[in-house]
Amino acid sequence: IGVVSLDNSKERRPVVVAGVIYNPILDEMVSAVRSRGCYMNGERLSPRLGPSDLKQAVINVGFPVSSESTLRASSSAVAALATSVRGLRMIASASQVMSWVAQGKLSAYVSWDLNAWDVAAGMVIVEESGGYISNFDGTEAGISSRDLIVTCNEADGKTQISQDIRMILEEKGCLEY
Repeated sequence: IGVVSLDNSKERRPVVVAGVIYNPILDEMVSAVRSRGCYMNGERLSPRLGPSDLKQAVINVGFPVSSESTLRASSSAVAALATSVRGLRMIASASQVMSWVAQGKLSAYVSWDLNAWDVAAGMVIVEESGGYISNFDGTEAGISSRDLIVTCNEADGKTQISQDIRMILEEKGCLEY
């Protein structure tokens, strides 16, 4: 569940201010309020440093079956990333995967053609855990973004994993659909 508010800028952009993701199987409730941190089952999550080397990353690739073109792009991404990372996963729940990126269980997540209701809660949770969310062109993602690269808190404080993923997927034509 994500709560969206309008910011105070002249543009009045929508911003996710709070989010909750609950996994009943694992009994994990992850929540965040903007500028107040990220919590799991009431305990504050300490920012976990992810790898700064793509070869050590475990990445979840979305599997968007909304159209043949997005399915083709994600399938190509699996092939493009397979030899460059430690491991690949394909779990088809954007919010759950974003929660695991925030917890450091996954290093990154990439997916195509997402909707606000898929990612709103995950956006604030990832950001409050120190992670980064970008559009496929490398700009910072917002609630209306459809194609995302999500990374956990990187050891170097930069966005190297995100940049490396983007470069590989761009070279292999996986960002267009």
